[in-house]
Amino acid sequence: MDCFAVCRNGYCGVIGRQCQGKSCGFHKTKEEQERSLEKARERLRSLPEHQQDAIADKYYGGVRRW
Repeated sequence: MDCFAVCRNGYCGVIGRQCQGKSCGFHKTKEEQERSLEKARERLRSLPEHQQDAIADKYYGGVRRW
């Protein structure tokens, strides 16, 4: 499989069971996943400073990882 979430044993790291292949709703290539993550980071960077601080505090221990 070329999915970003498939582990060596053929299990999916997202749903925690055997990989369903391209029919899985979570199936993405590693490149598609990286583009998706970069889009999310861009969105976070576009938010006002106070919102970025609140998100960093709540989910990332106060560190902006974007």
